Amino acid sequence: MEESFGSEELLFMMKKISRNMSAQMELSLKDKSITGVQVYFMVYILRHHPKGTYLTELCREIGVSKATLSALIKKMREKGYLYFLEDPDDVRKKKVLPTEKLVKDGNRFIQKADQMESEICSGLDRQEKIQLMNLEEKILTQLSRMEQNEKNRQEVYLP
Repeated sequence: MEESFGSEELLFMMKKISRNMSAQMELSLKDKSITGVQVYFMVYILRHHPKGTYLTELCREIGVSKATLSALIKKMREKGYLYFLEDPDDVRKKKVLPTEKLVKDGNRFIQKADQMESEICSGLDRQEKIQLMNLEEKILTQLSRMEQNEKNRQEVYLP
Protein backbone atom coordinates (compact mmCIF):
# COMPACT_ATOMS: atom_id res chain seq x y z
CA MET A 1 0.00 0.00 0.00
CA GLU A 2 2.79 2.41 0.91
CA GLU A 3 4.55 1.62 -2.43
CA SER A 4 1.58 2.76 -4.55
CA PHE A 5 1.12 5.87 -2.40
CA GLY A 6 4.75 6.78 -3.04
CA SER A 7 4.28 6.11 -6.74
CA GLU A 8 1.20 8.31 -6.87
CA GLU A 9 3.07 11.15 -5.16
CA LEU A 10 5.99 10.74 -7.56
CA LEU A 11 3.73 10.86 -10.64
CA PHE A 12 1.86 13.91 -9.35
CA MET A 13 5.18 15.62 -8.58
CA MET A 14 6.39 15.02 -12.15
CA LYS A 15 3.14 16.48 -13.48
CA LYS A 16 3.47 19.49 -11.17
CA ILE A 17 7.07 20.07 -12.32
CA SER A 18 5.90 19.94 -15.94
CA ARG A 19 3.13 22.48 -15.32
CA ASN A 20 5.46 24.78 -13.39
CA MET A 21 8.10 24.58 -16.11
CA SER A 22 5.49 25.54 -18.72
CA ALA A 23 4.46 28.50 -16.56
CA GLN A 24 8.11 29.51 -16.16
CA MET A 25 8.60 29.35 -19.93
CA GLU A 26 5.67 31.73 -20.33
CA LEU A 27 7.14 34.16 -17.82
CA SER A 28 10.75 33.93 -18.99
CA LEU A 29 10.44 33.46 -22.73
CA LYS A 30 7.27 35.26 -23.77
CA ASP A 31 8.28 37.61 -26.55
CA LYS A 32 6.09 40.19 -28.26
CA SER A 33 3.17 38.29 -29.76
CA ILE A 34 4.42 34.74 -29.17
CA THR A 35 4.13 32.53 -26.13
CA GLY A 36 6.95 31.04 -24.10
CA VAL A 37 6.07 27.55 -25.33
CA GLN A 38 6.30 28.77 -28.93
CA VAL A 39 9.68 30.40 -28.27
CA TYR A 40 10.98 27.24 -26.59
CA PHE A 41 9.82 25.12 -29.53
CA MET A 42 11.67 27.41 -31.93
CA VAL A 43 14.77 27.21 -29.71
CA TYR A 44 14.49 23.42 -29.98
CA ILE A 45 14.36 23.68 -33.77
CA LEU A 46 17.39 25.99 -33.85
CA ARG A 47 19.42 23.84 -31.46
CA HIS A 48 18.60 20.43 -32.90
CA HIS A 49 17.42 20.99 -36.49
CA PRO A 50 18.79 24.27 -37.89
CA LYS A 51 18.63 22.77 -41.39
CA GLY A 52 15.10 21.46 -40.83
CA THR A 53 13.46 18.16 -40.02
CA TYR A 54 10.23 16.31 -40.67
CA LEU A 55 7.02 16.61 -38.68
CA THR A 56 7.00 12.90 -37.87
CA GLU A 57 10.52 13.08 -36.49
CA LEU A 58 9.63 16.08 -34.32
CA CYS A 59 6.59 14.23 -32.93
CA ARG A 60 8.79 11.31 -31.93
CA GLU A 61 11.47 13.51 -30.37
CA ILE A 62 9.21 15.88 -28.47
CA GLY A 63 6.56 13.34 -27.53
CA VAL A 64 3.44 15.15 -28.71
CA SER A 65 0.77 14.18 -31.18
CA LYS A 66 0.92 15.16 -34.83
CA ALA A 67 -2.24 17.26 -34.41
CA THR A 68 -0.78 19.21 -31.47
CA LEU A 69 2.51 19.80 -33.24
CA SER A 70 0.77 20.75 -36.50
CA ALA A 71 -1.26 23.39 -34.65
CA LEU A 72 1.90 24.82 -33.06
CA ILE A 73 3.75 24.87 -36.38
CA LYS A 74 0.76 26.50 -38.10
CA LYS A 75 0.93 29.38 -35.61
CA MET A 76 4.67 29.73 -36.14
CA ARG A 77 4.20 29.71 -39.91
CA GLU A 78 1.54 32.45 -39.64
CA LYS A 79 4.00 34.55 -37.62
CA GLY A 80 6.73 34.01 -40.20
CA TYR A 81 9.11 31.88 -38.11
CA LEU A 82 8.80 28.48 -39.81
CA TYR A 83 7.96 27.20 -43.25
CA PHE A 84 7.33 23.84 -44.93
CA LEU A 85 9.30 22.36 -47.77
CA GLU A 86 7.37 19.57 -49.49
CA ASP A 87 9.18 16.44 -50.63
CA PRO A 88 8.79 16.21 -54.42
CA ASP A 89 8.61 12.42 -54.19
CA ASP A 90 5.99 12.33 -51.41
CA VAL A 91 3.71 15.37 -50.91
CA ARG A 92 2.64 14.01 -47.52
CA LYS A 93 6.19 14.44 -46.26
CA LYS A 94 6.87 18.01 -45.17
CA LYS A 95 10.16 19.31 -43.88
CA VAL A 96 9.88 22.02 -41.20
CA LEU A 97 12.50 24.74 -41.59
CA PRO A 98 13.34 27.99 -39.80
CA THR A 99 12.79 31.19 -41.78
CA GLU A 100 15.25 34.08 -42.05
CA LYS A 101 13.18 35.85 -39.39
CA LEU A 102 13.73 33.00 -36.93
CA VAL A 103 17.43 32.76 -37.72
CA LYS A 104 17.70 36.53 -37.10
CA ASP A 105 15.79 36.41 -33.77
CA GLY A 106 17.17 33.00 -32.82
CA ASN A 107 20.22 34.07 -30.82
CA ARG A 108 18.06 36.24 -28.58
CA PHE A 109 15.61 33.34 -28.04
CA ILE A 110 18.45 30.91 -27.31
CA GLN A 111 20.04 33.31 -24.81
CA LYS A 112 16.71 33.67 -22.99
CA ALA A 113 16.25 29.87 -22.96
CA ASP A 114 19.81 29.28 -21.72
CA GLN A 115 19.25 31.73 -18.87
CA MET A 116 15.91 30.14 -17.91
CA GLU A 117 17.31 26.58 -18.06
CA SER A 118 20.34 27.55 -16.00
CA GLU A 119 18.19 29.18 -13.34
CA ILE A 120 15.77 26.24 -13.13
CA CYS A 121 18.59 23.71 -12.78
CA SER A 122 20.75 25.85 -10.45
CA GLY A 123 19.33 24.03 -7.42
CA LEU A 124 21.00 20.78 -8.53
CA ASP A 125 24.69 19.93 -8.56
CA ARG A 126 26.26 18.05 -11.48
CA GLN A 127 25.85 14.62 -9.88
CA GLU A 128 22.17 15.27 -9.10
CA LYS A 129 21.57 16.37 -12.70
CA ILE A 130 23.14 13.13 -13.97
CA GLN A 131 21.10 11.09 -11.51
CA LEU A 132 17.88 12.88 -12.49
CA MET A 133 18.59 12.31 -16.19
CA ASN A 134 19.17 8.59 -15.57
CA LEU A 135 15.93 8.30 -13.58
CA GLU A 136 13.96 10.13 -16.27
CA GLU A 137 15.37 7.78 -18.92
CA LYS A 138 14.30 4.76 -16.85
CA ILE A 139 10.77 6.12 -16.51
CA LEU A 140 10.55 6.86 -20.26
CA THR A 141 11.82 3.37 -21.06
CA GLN A 142 9.16 1.86 -18.80
CA LEU A 143 6.45 3.99 -20.41
CA SER A 144 7.60 2.81 -23.86
CA ARG A 145 7.45 -0.81 -22.70
CA MET A 146 3.95 -0.29 -21.36
CA GLU A 147 2.85 1.32 -24.63
CA GLN A 148 4.31 -1.55 -26.66
CA ASN A 149 2.69 -4.14 -24.38
CA GLU A 150 -0.68 -2.42 -24.80
CA LYS A 151 -0.29 -2.38 -28.59
CA ASN A 152 0.59 -6.09 -28.51
CA ARG A 153 -2.48 -6.86 -26.38
CA GLN A 154 -4.72 -4.93 -28.76
CA GLU A 155 -3.31 -6.80 -31.76
CA VAL A 156 -4.15 -10.12 -30.12
CA TYR A 157 -7.82 -9.10 -29.71
CA LEU A 158 -8.23 -7.69 -33.22
CA PRO A 159 -9.88 -10.03 -35.73
